[in-house]
Amino acid sequence: MDGSAAPGVSPPSREFSTNQFQLLAASLRQDVDARLAELLPFKPDEPGLKGAIAHGAFSPGKRLRPIMTMLACRQCGGDAAEALDAACAVEMIHAASLIVDDLPCMDDAHLRRNGLATHVAYGEGVGILASIALVNEAFRTLAKMDGVDPQKRLIATEKLADAIGVDGLAGGQESDLARNGAAPEGGMRAIEQSHLEKTGALFSAAAGIGAVIAGARTIEIDAMEQFGSALGLAYQTFDDVIDAECDESQTGKDSGKDENRTTVVTLMGARKANMTASHWIGEAVAAAARVDCGAGAPLADLARAVEEKFKALTRKS
Repeated sequence: MDGSAAPGVSPPSREFSTNQFQLLAASLRQDVDARLAELLPFKPDEPGLKGAIAHGAFSPGKRLRPIMTMLACRQCGGDAAEALDAACAVEMIHAASLIVDDLPCMDDAHLRRNGLATHVAYGEGVGILASIALVNEAFRTLAKMDGVDPQKRLIATEKLADAIGVDGLAGGQESDLARNGAAPEGGMRAIEQSHLEKTGALFSAAAGIGAVIAGARTIEIDAMEQFGSALGLAYQTFDDVIDAECDESQTGKDSGKDENRTTVVTLMGARKANMTASHWIGEAVAAAARVDCGAGAPLADLARAVEEKFKALTRKS
């Protein structure tokens, strides 16, 4: 793969056709769903906390972050199956973050993944407890990973903790609350920093953890984390566009939640925002191209799939 491609231009994958990648991603998603059901033996129709945990974890999401973990492990020469539990831990954190994001004191959203937000379905208090429980189960899962070297488990745990702490998800959400919709000082640079914290940090950790479990070298782990950060910036920028341009029937969640906030779209318009997102897709593809352990470049295909998914939504709007 040519790592010198211009930003926003995705060179063709060397190893995977679109159909091959879709089959691979679908297989990994099934593995994640099956293992999550084992790690979280609860049902969405159960009352109380167990039902709320299942509601948050098993709603029909893309499983993008855990798939990224497993693909990063594969791309760095490891067996994707060895990263399955770590991938599930990443998804648990993501599910917990969505519950918190939707709370009345945060985004005050009522829809998520084509269904009711957890706090709407189970109550605000139980929703908060479900989020805490999911974080707990994520770290329990990392601690108990069978067949994974203890040092790798420790590094994976540190990376996931960093992603959700004061310099990650929590810090980014606090910055949003502090601004209360006002334009951030620093304009576009400040918005991208917020995107790096709220979205890019978990993307970066997801890819980095997969590389760690594969036994990758530091330079390869860094490339995987740079891939995750760039894809996170692209993802959140595209998400700002669809929030402005698409309705709930297309996105499966509340739309227009950013209408009173300063976003990439309000600063530069939807067309330039899409161009900016495509630039970050190009950066992600270039980062993925720096790691070649003989397994092809499935992460580059993942980045292009994300781009096509979002652009398909806006073409339909």
